[in-house]
Amino acid sequence: MNRLLIEHETIVITGGTSGLGFASARRLLTDWPMLNIALLDLKEGSTQELITEFNHNRIMFFQTDVSDYQSVQTSFEQVLKWKESFSGLIAAAGFATNISSIETTPEDWRAMISCHLDGTFFCNQSAGRYWIKNKLPGAIVNFSSVSHIFGWPRRVAYAAAKAGIDSITRTLAVEWAEFGIRVNAVVPGYVNTPMLETGIQSGRVDPSIRTMHAMERFGEPDEVAAGVKFLLSNDASYITGEMLTIDGGFIPRRIPWNRD
Repeated sequence: MNRLLIEHETIVITGGTSGLGFASARRLLTDWPMLNIALLDLKEGSTQELITEFNHNRIMFFQTDVSDYQSVQTSFEQVLKWKESFSGLIAAAGFATNISSIETTPEDWRAMISCHLDGTFFCNQSAGRYWIKNKLPGAIVNFSSVSHIFGWPRRVAYAAAKAGIDSITRTLAVEWAEFGIRVNAVVPGYVNTPMLETGIQSGRVDPSIRTMHAMERFGEPDEVAAGVKFLLSNDASYITGEMLTIDGGFIPRRIPWNRD
């Protein structure tokens, strides 16, 4: 197979109106001035902020429930009506909870699995179907998490869903390589987002977790966005099925280190 290069004109981002999806959208719009972004999310969130900062013709919001198969199909159809084609997908839609395994209800479990696991697969599948049918190359970046790499109390549904995303990523990378489609994932650690700040203020997140990172700080959203951009770019043309960890050394360290 010859090396396939992609000149991105339009990229779809789920969960793109807030958090790391929003940071990814801003990074791509800044670094690739000709790029268009389709934001698929439940709420418009910070969409207007991007429209104000960048040309409004480059950005479009499509209300989407990624856990609903038909909602995903409809949104992808609308994206194609808007810009006729797309070459990249960032599947960043998601949320976190802090509930003990014993207290996790069926509704808690299903909501987490539906959003993260179903949503990631439905969107990957929609993108893959379009590219394969039209014999086009494509690049996908899914959002995993460090939470499933070791036992993380009170995160059972979240960790299970993220582990599943790793499996989806690796499987589709192998299945779709022959079509020129690359499928990778980023694996963020703790990142300074409104979600993390809310967790610290509510007491659900212990701020001392900072010291469990080798760099002894939380990440910044743009640092994760830089990894997303890399995996979408032609600099990553020989990378597929990869889980790019961006965690400031959280996984290798994990516990405070007493230098004395």
